[in-house]
Amino acid sequence: MDDRARYEAQLDTLIALITYMALTRWRSRSPNGLSKDLGLAEDVVTRALNGFPGLFRKSADFYPTDAGPQHSFTLHARYARRRPREENSTPNQPVGAPNAASLSDPEPTQDGAGEELDAETLRALLDYVTERARAERDTRLHTQSIRWLLAGAITAALASLVAAIIQALR
Repeated sequence: MDDRARYEAQLDTLIALITYMALTRWRSRSPNGLSKDLGLAEDVVTRALNGFPGLFRKSADFYPTDAGPQHSFTLHARYARRRPREENSTPNQPVGAPNAASLSDPEPTQDGAGEELDAETLRALLDYVTERARAERDTRLHTQSIRWLLAGAITAALASLVAAIIQALR
């Protein structure tokens, strides 16, 4: 995929991921869990999460999922709002811990209730992504227009040259 068209090509996936991750009770999710919750192909979700490190924070550890060990992801904006965990709550356990990705509700260590993004922050994220996609589309269309204009100018120059040669041979 062309790096210059990333937002434009994945806009619908990004909107789904941002909206879900901003408002869900889960603190973070694996690509497998997001795929199940959103009804999107896991490879599409993984590509979007890994392709936009400015939007999505990737955990350092791997966690068990139905698809095998995976990193978990959260929105950077949401990660910044995290509150400290209670002392009796243990952090997520890396590979080897029970699989929490298949749960419909988060377990206590993954419960992010109260950390959801407010409407203004969510809107700012969605506006940012849609504006980047629009800018990529406009740039692509502008580049195509310039190519067609250049092709027309070259065609006109060649036609003039052929006409001049024909005139000179008469």
